[in-house]
Amino acid sequence: MGESAGTPAGLADRERAMRELTHHLGTGRLSLAEFDELSAAVAAATSKTQLAELFADLPGSTPPPAESTPVNPLPRLVVLAGAAVVFSVVLAVTTGNWLWLLVILAAPALFMFTARTT
Repeated sequence: MGESAGTPAGLADRERAMRELTHHLGTGRLSLAEFDELSAAVAAATSKTQLAELFADLPGSTPPPAESTPVNPLPRLVVLAGAAVVFSVVLAVTTGNWLWLLVILAAPALFMFTARTT
């Protein structure tokens, strides 16, 4: 196939197309020779249009879109909580005032409140 216009196909698109081809092979819609030919075409495809053309004769026509994964705020909260602990201990030692250690208790509640609102 020649140069084709369209959205470039990424690795995730090719992997999704290969999973779909494997499914079609497993259900008997493709022979092993057809699977080999189509999998080589999937690897060579440079656009999503080319990938969609490969599935034109198969039921389901195109591979399903990728699932969106939710963002996990926990790593950010762990880093912020760790920074709050270090900050409060350093201030408590340098100023000689133990009340800075109360930040350790208040920081997780503050971080959890801000995580719920975002």
